[in-house]
Amino acid sequence: MAATVFRPIVEPLKHIHAIPAFITLFSYSRLLQSPTKLVSAFYSTPKIPFSSLPSFESTPVASFLLHECGFSLDEANKICKRKRNLLAQKSYDNSRQTLHFLRDKGFNEISVRKIFSVYPKLLRSNFQGITKPMVEFLERIGLTGQKMHQVLTRNPSLFGKNVSRTLEPKVSFLQSVLDPCLGVVVSNPESDKVAGTNLNFHKIAGKVISRQSLTTSVILNNPRVLSLSRNILVGLVKDVEGMCIEKGSKAFARAFRQLSMLNRDTVKVKLGNLRELGFTEEEVGILVKRYPQLLGLSKDKVRQNLKFLDEEWKLPRSAIMGNPAVLTYSIEKRLKPRLNALRNFMMMNKSLEKAMSYPSVYYMSMSDGDFHRKVVSRLPVE
Repeated sequence: MAATVFRPIVEPLKHIHAIPAFITLFSYSRLLQSPTKLVSAFYSTPKIPFSSLPSFESTPVASFLLHECGFSLDEANKICKRKRNLLAQKSYDNSRQTLHFLRDKGFNEISVRKIFSVYPKLLRSNFQGITKPMVEFLERIGLTGQKMHQVLTRNPSLFGKNVSRTLEPKVSFLQSVLDPCLGVVVSNPESDKVAGTNLNFHKIAGKVISRQSLTTSVILNNPRVLSLSRNILVGLVKDVEGMCIEKGSKAFARAFRQLSMLNRDTVKVKLGNLRELGFTEEEVGILVKRYPQLLGLSKDKVRQNLKFLDEEWKLPRSAIMGNPAVLTYSIEKRLKPRLNALRNFMMMNKSLEKAMSYPSVYYMSMSDGDFHRKVVSRLPVE
């Protein structure tokens, strides 16, 4: 019955341009007044045929990711969802060159898949113009083999950086700050070739960087430093200079590396926390200069260690200034067990107890093996 009532109302809608407007409105109003008829109209209306879309597995990108890179179907799907224009790419010869190049450089299958997963843009990157020159540039500055693997797996976005416009100027700036006295150490035909094709590398970077340079060390420990803008790098250098640390020193490189891992606003908060805990401006500079990792600690952690070292170890502030690393040690796993062992040890050795007004920082910083051999092994077995 519903189909009989519905048919004369719906069929004219197929030729809606030929009916007066008031009849059309009347027909829709009748449908809206009866939800049952409206549903019937939806399901009885002929469906528009759609051309069948190709399955994901049949696309070129799927074939490349599944059969040549070794991704699972779910992993390949996630990559394409992050970079949807990959589905429109018809040829993957460029990506295939990149894949073979990475394997030739010693990247294992897990590293290759991680790089493509984190940085899908590499699948559309210009191999000859961007990817290959970037890898060769890292090799030139001493990041070869496992060092190069570590840098690129931790910061795959470097695959998209242009050597002459981005990487060379940044490395040149870092070298002028971290290795100001470094001379030309390496020179070979390959270096000369790169120097001639990349805006005169020797003129831009000044010199070829030593494999032992502080610049290379900073990049290795924090590859994301090459993704920071020049303005940020200049600001970080000024922050380290404000700590009265000499340029070109290892302390400068350590402080710069630590600051480069943090937001500048966070650094200001961390320095303020140290002042609030009773350290003077000069003492804050000394602490950070000697152990920049302090900037990675929370205010509560520093406060707890200070309190324990002051109340339990009876450690003077000068001893902490001499070895700021003690502020990073675990109270429950390191400081407290060692303090208990030392107290028992000094009770056995009265001369040692008289000579030491407080347990030496030396006992805190030594390795577990040395502490066991020099202290724990001499205690009586209970």
